[in-house]
Amino acid sequence: MQSRIDPKWPATQPTRSALTTLTTLNVLVVDDERELRESLCQVITAMSHHVVEAQSGDEAMQIITERGTGRPTSVHLVLLDVNMPGRSGLEILREIRHVDPSITVLIITAHGNIRDAVEAMREGAYNYIEKPIQESDIRDLVKKASEAHALVQELGLSAPKLTLDNGEEFIGNSLKMREVFQVIQRLGLVNTSVLIRGENGTGKELVARAIHFNSPRKDKPFVAINCGAIPENLIESEFFGHEKGAFTGAEQRHIGKFQYAEGGTLFLDEIGELSPPMQVKLLRVLQERKFTPIGSNREIKCDVRIVAATNRNLEEMIRNYGFRQDLFYRLNVMPIQLPPLRDRTDDIPILVEHFIEKFNALHGRLGTGNEIRGIRQDALNALKNYVWPGNIRELENVIERAFVLENSLYITIASLPEV
Repeated sequence: MQSRIDPKWPATQPTRSALTTLTTLNVLVVDDERELRESLCQVITAMSHHVVEAQSGDEAMQIITERGTGRPTSVHLVLLDVNMPGRSGLEILREIRHVDPSITVLIITAHGNIRDAVEAMREGAYNYIEKPIQESDIRDLVKKASEAHALVQELGLSAPKLTLDNGEEFIGNSLKMREVFQVIQRLGLVNTSVLIRGENGTGKELVARAIHFNSPRKDKPFVAINCGAIPENLIESEFFGHEKGAFTGAEQRHIGKFQYAEGGTLFLDEIGELSPPMQVKLLRVLQERKFTPIGSNREIKCDVRIVAATNRNLEEMIRNYGFRQDLFYRLNVMPIQLPPLRDRTDDIPILVEHFIEKFNALHGRLGTGNEIRGIRQDALNALKNYVWPGNIRELENVIERAFVLENSLYITIASLPEV
């Protein structure tokens, strides 16, 4: 294989809807060892990804920035050797993170050279692999990196567009999204608790998953629990588990979510719905890192990262004695605020395009000649003028409804609900 400065990616690019699952990505392999580089390219090509190679960091950056223009191109995943002639892999990693933080980077390092690998992880690399590289290891790592990349790209749907000076627009690469990516990157270096705030339908669980899969805990469980969906008399059992016979109806031992999430991340959605007694018990677990199942005398140590989310005003709840101030400070170490859709209506056209692609595929209309090809301008204007109390989730439902009702090839205002 010959390295190329001006790669011609296939005409059919991965769509944003397709990126929510493992799919075909554009992969750049950067290594000065030709045999290793070509071997990696063969393995990744066999996984149905599109591959381009570079033999130096400078050549890689020319590919990533479209021949030195500074504009990011469609590279999704980079395999980067940390030790190369000229600029080191760490220098190139920092430059990639500056140009496009959404690119997922895997570091290749010599056996035993863990110090550079750890430094690369701190600089934002997704993971590392040591030489000599086994085919099964690279397959597994590329698969996991692709899944993590998909989550970050889907997270981009919650961000506004960035219009550059030349008029080009990048979805999910806005200044606001760069900030979110940087927050996720920093959170990957620590185990601090996170509080995600935003209205229903803004993508809070998606952000929690992105935090998890971009942290050292990514290979451990991600466990989600909706605090508002569990009856008060069962929530302690759901959190901490119970022993057989601990209470009426406890016919067998039950493992709680804290134990299931050991070593990973526990996402506590709607944290504002917890009762004051449960808030006290949760605070104790966060402070002491151990809990006791109901009906048991044994304490269980836990290594769990807490990411909480709420759509409620916790500060007001604190003033009204509905939420503990000490628990709030424990959770609010790193807050993330997600904006409602009505505050970023410029995103609606690209979101509509995303959902049209999604439902064409979901309902088997692609390639049939009966697929929905777009939306009429008056219908789009109606969507942009609506206040969207249900945010992105509501918009998705509206577009799916239009797929059921629309008889033409374009969504018209007649297929939208009256708003």
